[in-house]
Amino acid sequence: MIPSNLILLLTSLLPATTSAPTAAAGTGKSYTGWDCCKPACAWPSNLLKTVTGVPITCDINNTPLPLKTSQSAKSGCEKDGTAFLCDSYSPLVINANTAYGFAVGFSDADCCKCFALTWPTARSMKGKTMTVQVINVGETVGNVTTKDFVVQTPGGGVGPNDEGCRYQYGRTWGNQYGGVGSSGECKALPVNLQEGCDWRWGWAGGDVNGWNLEYKQVACPRELVKISGCEA
Repeated sequence: MIPSNLILLLTSLLPATTSAPTAAAGTGKSYTGWDCCKPACAWPSNLLKTVTGVPITCDINNTPLPLKTSQSAKSGCEKDGTAFLCDSYSPLVINANTAYGFAVGFSDADCCKCFALTWPTARSMKGKTMTVQVINVGETVGNVTTKDFVVQTPGGGVGPNDEGCRYQYGRTWGNQYGGVGSSGECKALPVNLQEGCDWRWGWAGGDVNGWNLEYKQVACPRELVKISGCEA
C-alpha cells in the first residue's frame, strides 16, 4: 500500500510538464499506476522533434484509434472523452528474466525513450531486467522523485484520475495509490487486464511499489515500438 503522502499527478488531461530529461543512467524507485486516460505523450505537442511517431490511444473497447483522430481526441478522463490507455500497454513477460512494459516519466523530453530497469536489492528480481518505454508524463509530489519510474500496470492504482477507468470499465480496483494488493485481487479486473496486473507477483515476486531500482537508457526493443507506434 502506498503511503497517503505519496501522490503521483499524471498529466493525461493536459500538455506534459517541461523539465530536465531523465539522466541516461541512475537510481530511483519503482511504482505502479493505471488510470485508463489518454497518455500525455500521445499529444503531439509534447513530443520532441527527434521522436518518430506518436503513441497510439484506443477507444473505449481497446480498439486503436486512427492516428489523426487519436492525436486530437479528448482524453477518456474527461466527460465525453474518446481516447483511452490501450490494454496493449500492459506489462509483457517475455521469459523468467525478461519483461517489457511502458512507464510514466517526469519530463516530456523522455517521451518514447526506453530504459532498462533492474532491482538490485530485491532477491526475487536477481538477474531480471524490465525494459520500459515512457508514454506518459507525471508531476512529482510527496516521496516520488524525477528519478523514479511508474510502470503502467492494470490495477496498479488510478492516482488522482479515477474518471478514466470508471468511464471505460465502470469501476476502479484496489487502493487509489498502489492499486490491488495481491495476485488474487487481479481476478477482479476484466480478463484482458488480468495478466498485466499479475506481472508484479507472477514475474517480479512482489508488489514492486517503493522498491529500489537502477536504470539506464537503451535502444527501444522492436516489440515496444510496434505496440506504441513511437520511438526516440
